[in-house]
Amino acid sequence: MTILSVLSDSQRNNIVSLPYRVGIWVSESDAGGGDHSDEREIQALTNILNGFAEEVFGAETVQHIISETLNRQSEWPDWAKNLGAIEEDCRTAMDVLYHKMDEKEVKAFKQHLIEIGEAVALAFREYDASQTMLNKMPVYIAYYIGKTKASMQKTSYKSLDQFLNISPKERKTLTALARSLDMTYA
Repeated sequence: MTILSVLSDSQRNNIVSLPYRVGIWVSESDAGGGDHSDEREIQALTNILNGFAEEVFGAETVQHIISETLNRQSEWPDWAKNLGAIEEDCRTAMDVLYHKMDEKEVKAFKQHLIEIGEAVALAFREYDASQTMLNKMPVYIAYYIGKTKASMQKTSYKSLDQFLNISPKERKTLTALARSLDMTYA
């Protein structure tokens, strides 16, 4: 018996759709880059979902949920239309999962959702390199503040190149996602 078999239809649909919907939500948070960025971000989303579904040493329940997300690819266009409630849907899903699964598995699912969103954000750099230095300063300051905090906490941090690949709008969306999952995003 899997976790999905003990959930109601609405609970199952919400949880199974979240990996895809989170990726699309991050992708659509920044319109910069046009169709070219959308294509690369959708490809990144599909690749990471496939990677997580085939993960050998990962959380088995998460692997099963994401495999079901992939099996229901025909529903992706409908799921992409329902992005307005992502934050509430994440909170609802975590509440359900904490009552049905081991805490370690729930944390793994939350981390996978963050990683999916970040992979989509990293797929295409919407950041405009032609901006003036004055406009670029807040981005560089934010990077160095984050890097300093990570260093003080003895944790790893993104490279400057990776940081620049995540636009301010995508970063805001990733932060909102993390908050809805009761996590932090740096």
